[in-house]
Amino acid sequence: MDKRDRDLIRALPKVELHVHLEGSIQPTTLLKLAKRNGVDLGFHTEAQMRLRYQFRDIDHFMRLYEEMTFALRQPEDFRLIAYEYGITASAQGIRYAEVTFTADTHFRLKGIPFDEMIDAVWQGAAAAAADTGIRLRFVIDHIRGLAVEACFRTAEWCIAGRDRGVVALGMSGREAGFPASLYGEAIVWAQAHGVPFVPHAGEVTESGDIWDVLQFKPARIGHGIRAAGDTRLITFLSEHGITLDICPSSNLLLGNVPREEIHPIRQLWEAGVPVTINTDDPPMFSTSLVDEYALCAAQYSFSIEELAGISIQGVRSSLLNADDRVALEHTFRGELAQMGIEAKVGGV
Repeated sequence: MDKRDRDLIRALPKVELHVHLEGSIQPTTLLKLAKRNGVDLGFHTEAQMRLRYQFRDIDHFMRLYEEMTFALRQPEDFRLIAYEYGITASAQGIRYAEVTFTADTHFRLKGIPFDEMIDAVWQGAAAAAADTGIRLRFVIDHIRGLAVEACFRTAEWCIAGRDRGVVALGMSGREAGFPASLYGEAIVWAQAHGVPFVPHAGEVTESGDIWDVLQFKPARIGHGIRAAGDTRLITFLSEHGITLDICPSSNLLLGNVPREEIHPIRQLWEAGVPVTINTDDPPMFSTSLVDEYALCAAQYSFSIEELAGISIQGVRSSLLNADDRVALEHTFRGELAQMGIEAKVGGV
Protein backbone atom coordinates (compact mmCIF):
# COMPACT_ATOMS: atom_id res chain seq x y z
CA MET A 1 0.00 0.00 0.00
CA ASP A 2 1.44 3.39 -0.97
CA LYS A 3 1.58 6.41 1.32
CA ARG A 4 -1.34 8.14 -0.38
CA ASP A 5 -3.71 5.23 0.27
CA ARG A 6 -2.58 4.93 3.87
CA ASP A 7 -3.03 8.67 4.40
CA LEU A 8 -6.53 8.35 2.97
CA ILE A 9 -7.32 5.52 5.38
CA ARG A 10 -5.96 7.55 8.28
CA ALA A 11 -8.18 10.47 7.29
CA LEU A 12 -11.37 8.37 7.25
CA PRO A 13 -13.65 9.24 10.17
CA LYS A 14 -13.91 6.10 12.27
CA VAL A 15 -15.61 4.41 15.19
CA GLU A 16 -14.02 1.70 17.34
CA LEU A 17 -16.34 -0.68 19.17
CA HIS A 18 -14.06 -3.51 20.33
CA VAL A 19 -10.99 -2.39 22.25
CA HIS A 20 -9.97 -3.23 25.82
CA LEU A 21 -8.87 -0.40 28.05
CA GLU A 22 -6.22 -2.45 29.84
CA GLY A 23 -5.06 -3.87 26.50
CA SER A 24 -4.61 -0.37 25.12
CA ILE A 25 -1.88 0.62 27.59
CA GLN A 26 1.22 1.81 25.79
CA PRO A 27 4.42 -0.08 26.77
CA THR A 28 6.14 3.01 28.12
CA THR A 29 3.10 3.81 30.25
CA LEU A 30 2.87 0.26 31.61
CA LEU A 31 6.53 0.28 32.60
CA LYS A 32 6.16 3.70 34.21
CA LEU A 33 3.11 2.62 36.23
CA ALA A 34 4.79 -0.60 37.34
CA LYS A 35 7.83 1.32 38.56
CA ARG A 36 5.74 3.98 40.30
CA ASN A 37 3.58 1.38 42.04
CA GLY A 38 6.41 -0.97 42.95
CA VAL A 39 5.13 -3.83 40.79
CA ASP A 40 7.55 -6.31 39.21
CA LEU A 41 6.01 -7.47 35.92
CA GLY A 42 8.97 -9.70 35.07
CA PHE A 43 10.24 -7.31 32.39
CA HIS A 44 11.85 -3.90 32.70
CA THR A 45 12.33 -2.66 29.13
CA GLU A 46 10.10 -2.41 26.06
CA ALA A 47 12.30 -4.97 24.29
CA GLN A 48 11.76 -7.50 27.08
CA MET A 49 8.07 -6.71 27.01
CA ARG A 50 7.84 -7.41 23.28
CA LEU A 51 9.41 -10.83 23.84
CA ARG A 52 6.63 -11.61 26.31
CA TYR A 53 4.12 -10.70 23.59
CA GLN A 54 4.90 -13.84 21.58
CA PHE A 55 1.56 -15.43 22.39
CA ARG A 56 1.27 -19.20 22.15
CA ASP A 57 -2.51 -19.27 22.35
CA ILE A 58 -5.41 -17.40 23.90
CA ASP A 59 -4.84 -18.94 27.35
CA HIS A 60 -1.25 -17.67 27.36
CA PHE A 61 -2.50 -14.27 26.25
CA MET A 62 -5.10 -14.13 29.02
CA ARG A 63 -2.54 -15.02 31.70
CA LEU A 64 -0.22 -12.24 30.54
CA TYR A 65 -3.12 -9.83 30.25
CA GLU A 66 -4.07 -10.42 33.88
CA GLU A 67 -0.45 -10.06 35.00
CA MET A 68 -0.28 -6.67 33.31
CA THR A 69 -3.27 -5.37 35.24
CA PHE A 70 -1.29 -5.56 38.48
CA ALA A 71 0.51 -2.38 37.47
CA LEU A 72 -2.75 -0.44 37.86
CA ARG A 73 -3.12 0.53 41.52
CA GLN A 74 -4.31 4.12 41.88
CA PRO A 75 -7.21 6.15 40.46
CA GLU A 76 -4.68 8.27 38.57
CA ASP A 77 -3.51 5.14 36.73
CA PHE A 78 -6.99 4.51 35.36
CA ARG A 79 -7.47 8.15 34.46
CA LEU A 80 -4.17 8.14 32.59
CA ILE A 81 -4.80 5.06 30.48
CA ALA A 82 -8.28 6.26 29.47
CA TYR A 83 -6.85 9.65 28.52
CA GLU A 84 -3.95 8.14 26.56
CA TYR A 85 -6.26 5.80 24.64
CA GLY A 86 -8.45 8.76 23.70
CA ILE A 87 -5.49 10.82 22.46
CA THR A 88 -4.00 7.89 20.50
CA ALA A 89 -7.37 6.96 19.01
CA SER A 90 -8.19 10.50 17.95
CA ALA A 91 -4.92 10.70 16.00
CA GLN A 92 -6.20 7.76 13.91
CA GLY A 93 -9.45 9.47 12.97
CA ILE A 94 -11.53 7.75 15.66
CA ARG A 95 -14.34 10.06 16.74
CA TYR A 96 -16.24 7.70 19.03
CA ALA A 97 -15.23 4.51 20.85
CA GLU A 98 -16.86 1.98 23.14
CA VAL A 99 -14.07 0.71 25.34
CA THR A 100 -14.30 -2.55 27.30
CA PHE A 101 -13.11 -2.27 30.89
CA THR A 102 -12.65 -5.30 33.15
CA ALA A 103 -13.32 -3.65 36.49
CA ASP A 104 -13.89 -6.94 38.30
CA THR A 105 -10.25 -7.97 37.89
CA HIS A 106 -9.07 -4.90 39.79
CA PHE A 107 -11.77 -5.33 42.42
CA ARG A 108 -11.11 -9.04 43.03
CA LEU A 109 -7.33 -8.99 42.96
CA LYS A 110 -6.57 -5.59 44.43
CA GLY A 111 -9.74 -4.50 46.22
CA ILE A 112 -10.14 -1.25 44.25
CA PRO A 113 -13.73 0.02 44.57
CA PHE A 114 -15.69 0.30 41.34
CA ASP A 115 -16.68 3.91 41.99
CA GLU A 116 -13.02 4.93 42.23
CA MET A 117 -12.23 3.20 38.95
CA ILE A 118 -15.17 4.48 36.94
CA ASP A 119 -14.74 8.02 38.27
CA ALA A 120 -11.13 7.91 37.12
CA VAL A 121 -11.70 6.51 33.62
CA TRP A 122 -14.56 8.95 33.10
CA GLN A 123 -12.26 11.82 34.09
CA GLY A 124 -9.69 10.53 31.58
CA ALA A 125 -12.37 10.32 28.91
CA ALA A 126 -13.51 13.87 29.66
CA ALA A 127 -9.95 15.18 29.44
CA ALA A 128 -9.42 13.43 26.08
CA ALA A 129 -12.72 14.86 24.83
CA ALA A 130 -11.68 18.36 25.89
CA ASP A 131 -8.36 18.04 24.06
CA THR A 132 -9.49 16.27 20.88
CA GLY A 133 -13.29 16.05 20.69
CA ILE A 134 -13.30 12.23 20.86
CA ARG A 135 -16.14 10.61 22.79
CA LEU A 136 -15.44 7.49 24.88
CA ARG A 137 -18.03 5.23 26.44
CA PHE A 138 -17.46 2.05 28.45
CA VAL A 139 -18.56 -1.58 28.35
CA ILE A 140 -18.00 -3.24 31.74
CA ASP A 141 -17.36 -6.91 31.11
CA HIS A 142 -17.79 -10.10 33.09
CA ILE A 143 -15.12 -12.79 32.76
CA ARG A 144 -16.44 -16.22 31.79
CA GLY A 145 -15.36 -18.77 34.36
CA LEU A 146 -16.17 -16.62 37.37
CA ALA A 147 -19.23 -17.22 39.53
CA VAL A 148 -22.72 -16.06 38.60
CA GLU A 149 -22.57 -13.73 41.61
CA ALA A 150 -19.66 -11.92 39.98
CA CYS A 151 -21.74 -11.37 36.87
CA PHE A 152 -24.54 -9.86 38.96
CA ARG A 153 -21.97 -7.60 40.62
CA THR A 154 -20.75 -6.41 37.23
CA ALA A 155 -24.34 -5.90 36.07
CA GLU A 156 -24.98 -3.74 39.14
CA TRP A 157 -21.87 -1.71 38.32
CA CYS A 158 -23.15 -1.16 34.78
CA ILE A 159 -26.32 0.36 36.18
CA ALA A 160 -24.43 2.42 38.75
CA GLY A 161 -22.01 3.73 36.11
CA ARG A 162 -24.47 4.93 33.51
CA ASP A 163 -23.95 8.53 34.62
CA ARG A 164 -20.22 8.09 33.97
CA GLY A 165 -20.22 6.71 30.46
CA VAL A 166 -21.15 3.05 30.96
CA VAL A 167 -23.28 1.83 28.06
CA ALA A 168 -23.33 -2.00 28.24
CA LEU A 169 -22.57 -5.24 30.00
CA GLY A 170 -19.88 -7.22 28.21
CA MET A 171 -18.66 -10.79 28.54
CA SER A 172 -15.18 -12.02 27.69
CA GLY A 173 -12.80 -14.78 28.75
CA ARG A 174 -12.76 -18.50 28.05
CA GLU A 175 -15.62 -19.63 25.84
CA ALA A 176 -15.08 -23.39 26.15
CA GLY A 177 -17.14 -24.74 29.03
CA PHE A 178 -18.51 -21.33 30.01
CA PRO A 179 -21.39 -20.38 27.69
CA ALA A 180 -23.17 -17.10 28.25
CA SER A 181 -26.26 -19.03 29.27
CA LEU A 182 -24.52 -19.94 32.53
CA TYR A 183 -24.95 -16.28 33.42
CA GLY A 184 -28.36 -15.88 31.83
CA GLU A 185 -30.14 -14.72 34.97
CA ALA A 186 -27.70 -11.85 35.47
CA ILE A 187 -27.77 -10.90 31.77
CA VAL A 188 -31.57 -10.77 31.70
CA TRP A 189 -31.62 -8.83 34.96
CA ALA A 190 -29.25 -6.23 33.52
CA GLN A 191 -31.30 -5.94 30.34
CA ALA A 192 -34.47 -5.47 32.40
CA HIS A 193 -32.72 -2.47 33.95
CA GLY A 194 -31.94 -0.98 30.54
CA VAL A 195 -28.37 -2.27 30.11
CA PRO A 196 -27.57 -3.74 26.65
CA PHE A 197 -25.55 -6.94 26.38
CA VAL A 198 -22.41 -6.95 24.18
CA PRO A 199 -20.62 -10.30 24.55
CA HIS A 200 -17.54 -11.82 22.99
CA ALA A 201 -18.56 -15.06 21.25
CA GLY A 202 -17.33 -17.32 18.49
CA GLU A 203 -13.72 -16.20 18.80
CA VAL A 204 -12.30 -19.60 19.73
CA THR A 205 -15.07 -22.19 19.93
CA GLU A 206 -17.43 -23.14 17.14
CA SER A 207 -20.66 -21.44 16.13
CA GLY A 208 -22.65 -22.98 18.99
CA ASP A 209 -21.26 -20.30 21.29
CA ILE A 210 -22.72 -17.63 19.02
CA TRP A 211 -26.09 -19.36 18.92
CA ASP A 212 -25.96 -19.44 22.73
CA VAL A 213 -25.53 -15.68 23.10
CA LEU A 214 -28.19 -14.95 20.48
CA GLN A 215 -30.93 -16.06 22.87
CA PHE A 216 -30.16 -12.86 24.82
CA LYS A 217 -30.60 -10.60 21.76
CA PRO A 218 -27.17 -8.96 22.07
CA ALA A 219 -26.67 -5.45 20.77
CA ARG A 220 -23.55 -6.71 18.94
CA ILE A 221 -21.17 -9.66 19.13
CA GLY A 222 -17.43 -9.34 19.67
CA HIS A 223 -15.38 -11.36 17.17
CA GLY A 224 -17.97 -13.89 15.94
CA ILE A 225 -15.58 -15.25 13.31
CA ARG A 226 -16.72 -18.86 13.86
CA ALA A 227 -20.00 -17.91 12.19
CA ALA A 228 -18.17 -18.34 8.89
CA GLY A 229 -18.53 -22.12 9.02
CA ASP A 230 -22.28 -22.10 9.69
CA THR A 231 -24.42 -21.16 6.70
CA ARG A 232 -27.63 -21.01 8.74
CA LEU A 233 -25.97 -18.70 11.27
CA ILE A 234 -24.64 -16.40 8.56
CA THR A 235 -28.15 -16.10 7.16
CA PHE A 236 -29.56 -15.36 10.62
CA LEU A 237 -26.98 -12.67 11.36
CA SER A 238 -27.53 -11.07 7.97
CA GLU A 239 -31.32 -11.13 8.12
CA HIS A 240 -31.41 -9.77 11.69
CA GLY A 241 -28.68 -7.18 11.13
CA ILE A 242 -26.52 -8.39 14.02
CA THR A 243 -23.10 -6.76 13.87
CA LEU A 244 -19.85 -8.64 14.41
CA ASP A 245 -17.02 -6.52 15.80
CA ILE A 246 -14.03 -8.16 14.11
CA CYS A 247 -10.38 -7.77 15.12
CA PRO A 248 -8.27 -9.27 12.31
CA SER A 249 -4.76 -9.02 13.79
CA SER A 250 -5.93 -10.33 17.15
CA ASN A 251 -7.53 -13.35 15.47
CA LEU A 252 -4.33 -14.07 13.55
CA LEU A 253 -1.78 -13.51 16.31
CA LEU A 254 -3.70 -15.61 18.83
CA GLY A 255 -3.96 -18.43 16.30
CA ASN A 256 -7.75 -18.33 16.09
CA VAL A 257 -7.33 -17.88 12.34
CA PRO A 258 -4.25 -19.88 11.31
CA ARG A 259 -3.35 -17.98 8.13
CA GLU A 260 -3.87 -14.40 7.06
CA GLU A 261 -5.34 -15.31 3.69
CA ILE A 262 -8.22 -17.33 5.17
CA HIS A 263 -9.57 -14.77 7.61
CA PRO A 264 -13.37 -14.76 7.09
CA ILE A 265 -14.04 -11.02 7.34
CA ARG A 266 -14.56 -10.61 3.60
CA GLN A 267 -16.74 -13.72 3.39
CA LEU A 268 -18.97 -12.49 6.20
CA TRP A 269 -19.22 -8.98 4.76
CA GLU A 270 -20.10 -10.24 1.28
CA ALA A 271 -22.80 -12.46 2.83
CA GLY A 272 -24.47 -9.36 4.22
CA VAL A 273 -23.38 -9.70 7.84
CA PRO A 274 -22.76 -6.23 9.31
CA VAL A 275 -19.13 -6.00 10.43
CA THR A 276 -16.90 -3.43 12.06
CA ILE A 277 -13.09 -3.36 12.15
CA ASN A 278 -11.34 -3.08 15.50
CA THR A 279 -8.00 -3.52 17.29
CA ASP A 280 -8.90 -5.49 20.46
CA ASP A 281 -5.60 -4.80 22.33
CA PRO A 282 -3.55 -2.61 19.99
CA PRO A 283 -0.09 -2.38 21.64
CA MET A 284 -0.17 -6.07 22.52
CA PHE A 285 -0.66 -6.90 18.84
CA SER A 286 1.56 -4.06 17.54
CA THR A 287 -1.35 -2.60 15.62
CA SER A 288 -3.63 0.41 15.34
CA LEU A 289 -7.03 0.95 13.78
CA VAL A 290 -5.30 2.51 10.76
CA ASP A 291 -3.22 -0.67 10.48
CA GLU A 292 -6.35 -2.84 10.68
CA TYR A 293 -8.10 -0.87 7.94
CA ALA A 294 -4.94 -1.05 5.84
CA LEU A 295 -4.72 -4.81 6.36
CA CYS A 296 -8.31 -5.21 5.21
CA ALA A 297 -7.53 -3.16 2.11
CA ALA A 298 -4.30 -4.95 1.23
CA GLN A 299 -5.14 -8.54 2.16
CA TYR A 300 -8.93 -8.71 1.80
CA SER A 301 -9.46 -6.31 -1.10
CA PHE A 302 -11.69 -3.83 0.68
CA SER A 303 -11.93 -0.64 -1.34
CA ILE A 304 -11.82 2.79 0.29
CA GLU A 305 -15.58 3.07 -0.36
CA GLU A 306 -16.17 -0.24 1.39
CA LEU A 307 -13.98 0.76 4.33
CA ALA A 308 -15.91 4.01 4.58
CA GLY A 309 -19.09 1.92 4.64
CA ILE A 310 -17.70 -0.19 7.49
CA SER A 311 -17.00 3.05 9.33
CA ILE A 312 -20.62 4.12 8.82
CA GLN A 313 -21.70 0.67 10.04
CA GLY A 314 -19.73 1.35 13.21
CA VAL A 315 -21.81 4.45 13.84
CA ARG A 316 -25.05 2.54 13.24
CA SER A 317 -23.96 -0.33 15.52
CA SER A 318 -22.88 1.94 18.35
CA LEU A 319 -24.83 2.37 21.57
CA LEU A 320 -25.26 6.09 21.13
CA ASN A 321 -28.87 7.20 21.36
CA ALA A 322 -30.76 7.38 18.07
CA ASP A 323 -30.42 11.15 17.64
CA ASP A 324 -26.67 11.05 18.29
CA ARG A 325 -26.21 8.16 15.84
CA VAL A 326 -28.04 10.06 13.12
CA ALA A 327 -26.02 13.19 13.83
CA LEU A 328 -22.70 11.33 13.80
CA GLU A 329 -23.50 9.53 10.57
CA HIS A 330 -24.44 12.87 9.01
CA THR A 331 -21.08 14.28 10.12
CA PHE A 332 -19.21 11.26 8.73
CA ARG A 333 -21.00 11.44 5.39
CA GLY A 334 -20.26 15.14 5.12
CA GLU A 335 -16.56 14.54 5.70
CA LEU A 336 -16.51 11.63 3.25
CA ALA A 337 -18.21 13.80 0.62
CA GLN A 338 -15.48 16.41 1.07
CA MET A 339 -12.94 13.62 0.48
CA GLY A 340 -14.81 12.54 -2.66
CA ILE A 341 -15.75 9.18 -1.14
CA GLU A 342 -19.19 7.57 -1.35
CA ALA A 343 -19.53 4.96 1.38
CA LYS A 344 -20.67 1.46 0.42
CA VAL A 345 -22.43 -0.05 3.42
CA GLY A 346 -22.85 -3.84 3.45
CA GLY A 347 -21.69 -6.55 1.09
CA VAL A 348 -24.97 -7.26 -0.67
